[in-house]
Amino acid sequence: MAKKVSQIIEEQIQFWRLKNDRSAIVHSPLKKLPIITVSREFGAKGAVLATVLGDKLGFKVWDKDLLEIISKKLGSNNEYMQSIDENRRTMLEDTIFGFMRHKGTNLNYFIYLVKAIRKIEDIGNSIIVGRGANFICKQKNSFHIRIVSPLVQRVEDYAKKEGISKKKSRSIILQKDAERATFTKQNFNQDIDIASNYDLVINSASFPLETIAEIVNTAYACKIMSREKVLTK
Repeated sequence: MAKKVSQIIEEQIQFWRLKNDRSAIVHSPLKKLPIITVSREFGAKGAVLATVLGDKLGFKVWDKDLLEIISKKLGSNNEYMQSIDENRRTMLEDTIFGFMRHKGTNLNYFIYLVKAIRKIEDIGNSIIVGRGANFICKQKNSFHIRIVSPLVQRVEDYAKKEGISKKKSRSIILQKDAERATFTKQNFNQDIDIASNYDLVINSASFPLETIAEIVNTAYACKIMSREKVLTK
């Protein structure tokens, strides 16, 4: 019998817990804590921040491994899944793939993405990078952040990292930003750049990553405490 998405998620978390030293966790591992979602502009170091924050909190960080889980369910390879991850194929393309009985259509990807993120939210103690997770989450105490950075800074950093020209870097960044914005608009009918869609928006060019992680941790703890006070009144 094929495994459900929820079962695969649970197995992944159990495996991650077994191979990680839980002694360094800031928050008690015995207590279920709300998840954190990280939306990010391309090149703003949101994924790197998620890793730093995950180490600090002892949370499982979900990024590309979400693709692996969904590809297992759809029977598609990771290269194909990456082609539709945080992108949106046209309706015509999706229809053609559907007629060809290709399970990896955008619709099926989205269905399993929602199931996976809702399960992770239910388990807690995790950080989800991208994928419009903040628009999928239902629990009011889940914490949503967006990491931004000036385009000039992102262009310079990405060009240096990849060893490419600034012109090429700018082209890639603008394309990736546009793809993520389109994915969010077409799947959730939301604007990815509206600040009120998040609990916290931070410019990563203004602070070191460790400082940003501290800011996020403090704001996250404040939201948890304020929500608990409301619930206990």
